[in-house]
Parts: sequence; structure tokens; C-alpha cells
Amino acid sequence: MRNIRFWIPAIIGALLTPVCLYLIVMSARGSGASGHAGAGMIAMLLFYPLPVFSMMLFAGGPSSDAFLSHVISRLAFGGMVLQFPLYGFIISYANLKRHLWLRLCAGLVCLHIIAIIGGLLVFFLQALL
Repeated sequence: MRNIRFWIPAIIGALLTPVCLYLIVMSARGSGASGHAGAGMIAMLLFYPLPVFSMMLFAGGPSSDAFLSHVISRLAFGGMVLQFPLYGFIISYANLKRHLWLRLCAGLVCLHIIAIIGGLLVFFLQALL
């Protein structure tokens, strides 16, 4: 872990995070529903499925407590910020330790990254048309 090559995927993930957040904001702006429910939801689900799913799961709960929904949304945003650096760390650690469960996690991370790349291609093709 002291080798710089171990940390390169995590650094790339940290640099990719602001780009993804910017694309989510731009997709919400382009929908014409700036700030309204559902604006940019497809992009959010594409880039950050777990934090957004947790927000959707707890948003309509039996408690309509504003404080609870505020805390959940802040935790989900923290998950969004940490997701891609964590992906890089998982890929590097799986390459280092070579355990089966780590390889499975790295495979899921790679599948999500491939889905993101496909979604970005569709996003840019729609923007060009």
C-alpha cells in the first residue's frame, strides 16, 4: 500500500467525482425542471445508485420528520462523494490480495463503471442531436 501505483485508481476516482456531480446538475438543468422532483434522477441513478436508492427508500417513510430526511440526504451526498475513490480502492486492494470475494466486488465495480460509460455515451449523443 506504500506504492503510489496502489493509490492511482483511488486518485482517478477522486478526480472523477466532481465531473459526475457536474453532469448530474447539467442533466437536471437540461430537463427544464430545475430543482423539481425527478430532475436529473436518471443521471443520479446511473452514477450513484446506492446513495440515491437509500434516499428514495427512506424519503417516504412513516416518519415525515424534516430533520431525519435532512440527515439522510446529507449522508447520501457523503456516499456520493466517497463512492468513486472507494471504487478505486476496492479495485487496487482486490489486485493486491487476490481473494475471491474481493475479485467479485471488483467485478461489480467494473460493471458499474462500464454502465456509466455507456450512459455517458447516450448522454452525449442526445446532447449532440
